[in-house]
Amino acid sequence: MKSVVQRVGVAWAWVLIAAAMGCKRDAGSSPQATDAVTLVPLTNMVPIPAGTFQRIRFPVTLTREFWMGRYEVTQAEFQRVMGTNPSHFAGLSNHPVEKVSFVAASNYCVRVTNAEREQARLPQGFEYRLPTEAEWEYACRAGNTNRFHFGHDPAEGDAYAWTAENCEATTHPVGLKKPNAWGLHDMHGNVWEWCSDWFEPYPPRALTDPTGPPTVSTNKYKVFKGGGWNQDMVYGGASSRFMMAPSNSIHFVGFRMVLAPR
Repeated sequence: MKSVVQRVGVAWAWVLIAAAMGCKRDAGSSPQATDAVTLVPLTNMVPIPAGTFQRIRFPVTLTREFWMGRYEVTQAEFQRVMGTNPSHFAGLSNHPVEKVSFVAASNYCVRVTNAEREQARLPQGFEYRLPTEAEWEYACRAGNTNRFHFGHDPAEGDAYAWTAENCEATTHPVGLKKPNAWGLHDMHGNVWEWCSDWFEPYPPRALTDPTGPPTVSTNKYKVFKGGGWNQDMVYGGASSRFMMAPSNSIHFVGFRMVLAPR
């Protein structure tokens, strides 16, 4: 398969490799590798530090750094990897892919992982995948406690998001609106984004590295977050969540990837 996208430098590569090995970092530490492969993230993968955010009344802590896509996966990227474009607004190469099911989005991540591993750019201890709901919300907030990453007032969202108020009933090219403080675009609006978690009410306690319910036995739906072109800004807050069966798709749901230790 042709190169999915161009590459970025590896200045942060040792950070996640050390994290995957359970190593602590200090000023005198040096890069370490889990195998002979050097981690080379895809272009536009943004490093996200470990940390904690507040979910309702309880803290949620992520103990490992990861990367997240600066943009939602585009139609051109999806077409290049999967050989098809399911989008309702088809033929718009730099618009986010949509009408893509959770299953299809997950398969995309698997193919990218396999391709990068074959090209010796991805150690065995890492993978591209959909973000957990906690990873997504933490990255969206980018260190703040506001309703939106830009503040509390949805009326300020025009500079940051394509929503029903300004989108003219369609998606738009990724990255046109201002990013959040960590450089991520379209975390609010354009298309909703799949997360890896099964849907259930949040547990009423502090959590560390949560991944949602462990099985599908009592859960039928996967979470998606972030708001989209089809709804007003008020519905796309950092904590907003909706759900859909993993085999279903609709023209306002897409996704972005994370790169993380297994």
